Amino acid sequence: MFRIMRYLSKAEIGQMLIALVSIVGQIWLDLTLPDYMSDITTLVETPGSEMHDIWIAGGKMLLISLGSAACAIITGYFAARIGASFSQRLRSMEFRKVESFGPAEMSRFSTASLITRSTNDITQIQMFITMGLMMIVKSPIMAVWAVCKIAGDGLEWTLATGIAVVVLLVSITILMVLVMPKFKSMQRLTDNINLVARENLTGLRVVRAYNAEDYQEAKFTKANKELTDTQLFTNRAMAFMMPLMNTIMNGLMLAVYWIGAYLIDAADAADKLTTFSNMVVFSSYSVQVIMSFLLMSMVFVLWPRADVSAQRVLEVLDTESLITDGTRSDAGEAG
Repeated sequence: MFRIMRYLSKAEIGQMLIALVSIVGQIWLDLTLPDYMSDITTLVETPGSEMHDIWIAGGKMLLISLGSAACAIITGYFAARIGASFSQRLRSMEFRKVESFGPAEMSRFSTASLITRSTNDITQIQMFITMGLMMIVKSPIMAVWAVCKIAGDGLEWTLATGIAVVVLLVSITILMVLVMPKFKSMQRLTDNINLVARENLTGLRVVRAYNAEDYQEAKFTKANKELTDTQLFTNRAMAFMMPLMNTIMNGLMLAVYWIGAYLIDAADAADKLTTFSNMVVFSSYSVQVIMSFLLMSMVFVLWPRADVSAQRVLEVLDTESLITDGTRSDAGEAG
């Protein structure tokens, strides 16, 4: 997948750097929110606190939320621009390359495969650039940053978060092992259905002359069923991811508050408020950790098809035609 990135223009690379800065800014703002939440919790629970102080802390939280939303908009805008312009360039390059192909190259790839490579494959690459690159950058930074934030707040809470992450990773690994081969075969099946459909359209007179409509319909039904069954399998398998994430996240929240209840009950009177505040902050950071690992899993969902599509597009772009245009010199004309 990364080999095809060499076709990125300088302007697109610059836009990627701007998107990277906005992603880091969004992560920093998102991970700053729990600190103000802790301040508000402390102010609410402390007797004699001024309402003015609570309003100030709440106003800062609102400004940080708006800043995070602005960073997300900037990131999405530049990611969409990069994906659209890059896919446009790839389509143009592939079209020009196919125009130079001779009979040998056309028979090697087949017309149906070339149609898929210039449409569906380019779309898969565009989706990965628009969504996947943001996740690749955002998820590890968020995970490491959030873990550093919660590392010293409590061994019991950290252990609960670690167990939740392990359960999530094991579940995602099992899911990926099941769907990865299907994702990789999906482009080949798309080629096949394009081949059958185009064969029926170009040979329509022959099909009707030999009364072979039933044969062609059965052939298309078979190709269509293979693609449909593959897509149903992958979609049904991936449908488990969202309920699984919600179950693990809610279970982690329950564990954090359950452990926090015991810690607050066992703490001294002077430390109860601090422990409660730490529990509120830790619950927010633990959700960020789970979300970052979920984003990583989404990268592995987009990666297989995009990687296969990138390899298929590169096969076309790296193919040199056996028949090339010659040059005519003045001496040759004179002879």
